[in-house]
Amino acid sequence: MKKLLLLTCIACFAAANAFATGPYVAAKAKYVITQDEIRTKGLVEDKSKFDDNVWGGSFAFGGIANYRYGDLRYEVEYTQNSTARKRGVKVRTQGLLFNAYYDFNLRTYLPIKPYIGAGLGFGHVEFVADDFSVKDNGFAAQIGAGLNIRICSRTYLDLGYRYMTYDDFDIEYRNSRRTYQKVEYRPRAHEISLGLRYEF
Repeated sequence: MKKLLLLTCIACFAAANAFATGPYVAAKAKYVITQDEIRTKGLVEDKSKFDDNVWGGSFAFGGIANYRYGDLRYEVEYTQNSTARKRGVKVRTQGLLFNAYYDFNLRTYLPIKPYIGAGLGFGHVEFVADDFSVKDNGFAAQIGAGLNIRICSRTYLDLGYRYMTYDDFDIEYRNSRRTYQKVEYRPRAHEISLGLRYEF
């Protein structure tokens, strides 16, 4: 986790230099609907959905490029979710993403801008089952859409949805009954977020 936080600081410093004009900071609270798939092989064969719902949060630093029909935003985001629990399994996820969003100018008097976006980056998954635990690092990605609502000249309310995926991984271990097991884990989630963005 310390390494991930260090990477976040480095990425934010790089973003600050890249976006000398039009920088912004953003923070979001998330309701996370997990849709992970777990397959166990060995003495016990099973396939199940890990569908516990949890809360999460994120912080981002980025910049804006203005165009005639909309705004293009780039940002570096650190995101983390609380621990999901089900049937003796615990899972916690966090990630560092580089995101791009396009805000559409509707050319109306309403202070709203719909947007679409996607991101790629680095994900970290902590998995605990019985007396066994593992930490896995890998690929992470997201795609989504939302709505920006201007509440004052430099501040926006952000209501969004995105589909989040982390890299699949396999685990081999002996459970508390000393039975050999292999677990295939596929972390996925639907995230509904509400946040604030301040433009400098």
